[in-house]
Amino acid sequence: MSDHLTEEEQVENLKRLWKEYGTTIIASVAVATSAYFGWNYWQQSEQQRIAQASDNYEQLMASATSEASGEESEATTAHLAGQIKDSASDSAYAINSAFFAAKAAVENQDLEGAETQLNWVLDNSEDAGFQQLAKIRLARVLAAKEDYDAALALVSDTPAKGFAAEQAEVRGDIFNFKGDKVAANQAYNQALENLDTDQQQRNVVLQMKVNDTKPAATEPSA
Repeated sequence: MSDHLTEEEQVENLKRLWKEYGTTIIASVAVATSAYFGWNYWQQSEQQRIAQASDNYEQLMASATSEASGEESEATTAHLAGQIKDSASDSAYAINSAFFAAKAAVENQDLEGAETQLNWVLDNSEDAGFQQLAKIRLARVLAAKEDYDAALALVSDTPAKGFAAEQAEVRGDIFNFKGDKVAANQAYNQALENLDTDQQQRNVVLQMKVNDTKPAATEPSA
């Protein structure tokens, strides 16, 4: 009889525990299941998103290197870049597509379009290298628009690692456009000082710019 009562007590205990904690157990299982399937769904969606961005990027590359007319190539490149930026703005595909779209715009004399693309990079990338490259290219675009002060502002801060020579050269070009040969010469010399020793071709070009902006020698007084 005692064994039978023990079994009844166990059943009652189980009923009591289920009544007290059953809802919590069910909810916990539901949350865990939902999280599992939600994670799988997110992963699949993320893979599809990046895969689509990759496909669009391949099409963009094909457009950027095609022999289509300037306006047609620029329009296609800008359209594909827009799709990538809308769907995968946090990816390297989006940043690189904006650079390609800016390049196509410059080649088609669309400076406003190039400015828009490069500003998008500045607003959406946290990578120091991408930021610096966008500033340098945007400075050239603004200089072409004769907005020299805004262009200089982009290349007058401390450069990111590896960009000191390029930034100084761009600054020299802008000063040269403004007619300030002295400041241009100083910037070109700074670029030479920061140039890697293996960049012989750049060295030759920069030396030519230094010579072109060198102050004329004054005649000695009699």
